[in-house]
Amino acid sequence: MAPATVARGQSEPSAGTAVIRSSVREVLLDVVVRDKHGKPVKNLAPGQIEVYEDGVRQNVRSFRLVSGSEVRAEDEKEAAEAKAPAPKTGATPPSARPKLNPLRTVNLVCIVFGNQSPETRDTALRAAEEFVDNELRPNTFIGVFAFDEGGMRPVYPFSNNREHLRKALELAATNQLRPMFGSTAMTVGAAVSSAEMTAMLNAGGPNSPPVSTDTLARQIVNSSGQAASGVAADDASIASPLGPRGAMGLDAMQGMHEIDSLLSLTKQLSPLPFQKTVLLLSGGLTRPADQLGYWHTLIQTAVKGGVTFYALDTWGLGVCQGESDADCLSSATAVQPAVDVLNKAARLSQRQRLTGLSAKENMELMHQDDYVNYSVLSANKQAAMRDLAESTGGFLIANTNNTSQLMKHVMEDVDTHYEVTYEPAQASYDGRFRKIEVKLTHPDWQARTRSGYYSLPESPGNTLGAGDMAALKALGMNPPPRAFDYQARALRFPSNDGISQYAVVFNVPIASLTATPKPEQKAYRFHVSLLAVAKDASGQVTDWFSCDVPSNVGNQYMPAIERRQMTYERSFHLPPGRYTIETAVVDEEGDRVSTSVLPVESSAASGPDMSDVMLAQDVKDLSRAGDGSDPFEVEGHRVIPLARTALPAGWSPYLYFVLYPRDGGSKTRLDIRLLRDGRQIKRWTKPVDEPDATGAVPMLISAVQSPGNYEARVAMSQGGATVERSLTYSIAGN
Repeated sequence: MAPATVARGQSEPSAGTAVIRSSVREVLLDVVVRDKHGKPVKNLAPGQIEVYEDGVRQNVRSFRLVSGSEVRAEDEKEAAEAKAPAPKTGATPPSARPKLNPLRTVNLVCIVFGNQSPETRDTALRAAEEFVDNELRPNTFIGVFAFDEGGMRPVYPFSNNREHLRKALELAATNQLRPMFGSTAMTVGAAVSSAEMTAMLNAGGPNSPPVSTDTLARQIVNSSGQAASGVAADDASIASPLGPRGAMGLDAMQGMHEIDSLLSLTKQLSPLPFQKTVLLLSGGLTRPADQLGYWHTLIQTAVKGGVTFYALDTWGLGVCQGESDADCLSSATAVQPAVDVLNKAARLSQRQRLTGLSAKENMELMHQDDYVNYSVLSANKQAAMRDLAESTGGFLIANTNNTSQLMKHVMEDVDTHYEVTYEPAQASYDGRFRKIEVKLTHPDWQARTRSGYYSLPESPGNTLGAGDMAALKALGMNPPPRAFDYQARALRFPSNDGISQYAVVFNVPIASLTATPKPEQKAYRFHVSLLAVAKDASGQVTDWFSCDVPSNVGNQYMPAIERRQMTYERSFHLPPGRYTIETAVVDEEGDRVSTSVLPVESSAASGPDMSDVMLAQDVKDLSRAGDGSDPFEVEGHRVIPLARTALPAGWSPYLYFVLYPRDGGSKTRLDIRLLRDGRQIKRWTKPVDEPDATGAVPMLISAVQSPGNYEARVAMSQGGATVERSLTYSIAGN
């Protein structure tokens, strides 16, 4: 192969690129403070807050209240800047804004559809879609849920993908969900914590919903005081085996199911170290009059766990609301059932003066107090939603069809926080997790913030994602996990300034990864996160990089792709010294992590030098300009390196390396010997071409493909100096 340019040096981010860096020079912390009722505290004084890192109190440098509207304005500004076209000067346009800044508060929002009827589904779906369209911002992750008599159903995992969330909302709003047989259990907390908000059960799929008890109750008594069949309300028990008291019993059963579902969700959200919000879209909730203690348990659990409820009455403001129109098929309000039962109690009161009543009518008179109690405590389903929301720090949106502005206020309320900065007393970059605690002097207030951060130096173009945090956590374990096999190598490319470039190459077999079937897409989903961290001899991180690779593979391609591997390569620049390069691969679909440690000794040579000898699996033509910082891109071609050295049968690898003759030196000669099972089978001896302007001469040589154990020995001679490198590898038999 003819010589080509192999540049050295790290490329810098383009001008105007918006990059959020994780640095321990100054920690920016978002702190949400709420009182014992779950309501936001907006009058906290600087002297009332203390910040601790790994148990050591820190010196707070700044402290201020940030309103939700300010957060919104800043997010919208940064989003607009990220989408702005490049200036006419030809500068590179800024990259998209990172989705997650690990030093800021993460907002988890659960959109929950509860017992929707045909009359309320459109309102619920429209409100949820507007919320996702307008309120989905960086550091906000939304999960979609639905509940009915079968319990709480997770529909879609916490995600920042607007398109996927909109599809999940439609499924949940129209009840196109698989039934849950024999269990109302949820797996929210475990799934979110183990896979960093990305591995909840996807329960979507077409199926007819079960009949709601709320719908049954409305078929008995409607807003005009008439039975749905046209029979008088007082005689509804004759037309229906349920009767008014039967409807009350069904409502009580439904109320217990609702409390069970919401309490299950609340308990599993509570331990998560995020800002937790539940947006409940429902036609109403029932507080069983004889189970108010259980209702208060739900509220107390939510307040203690930092879970805030906001509720939307999806009946909205209907044209039939408050009218006695026989053409109206429903009351179109969550308050109306309470009014209906109160009216019934009033009619019973008027009939108390009558004589000669039947035994059945006298029985109804005896239950007058039950009806009044029920209408006040249980039948007013809107009041129950208001109680849940306001008791946990949120509010109710009701009696309106214009929900956009009120939904906006939900996230502004959630986003209101205090911004605290401090310079860590321990300013090292060891890649370890630093635990943060915030304490308040006020006994009835609670502060919530990030549980900590990973101490990493600035790395241009890199931001921590959810998978990266799982990888860092795994690297901190003793021993580090190795859940599946992959290969990683650090390949050295020297430079004239003594700072060597080390290309870290990952080879991850596709067959080792978890493939999640997506029947609706006729595909399988893979999701891999790669991380590499370079540490010096003292254990301090000098550089790091990460890569997130989600992908969907069509069913027809699965047999072929499972025999292949994913290859990724990126470089570090390391001054002379001893290092370790820690690597981790996260299989996010399978919630598994594997790690490895590569020892590296970087050295500077005063004379001629040579890169490591490596295997390459292929050479591709480039359809773009080459990347000068990538030693694998030469003269319009891209060399695909291999980290693995044990190859399957039938492979035809290349040997790849780069020569660096000494400037102004004598002619350079190259001697290559290839041995199989210890015996020399080939030898090449040739003069080296003149180096390019950067002083590099890349070499690519086809190797044999016969089975066996091989060793490639490469020697470069110039003047009286000789540099030698070698590589051992094997090719399996058929």
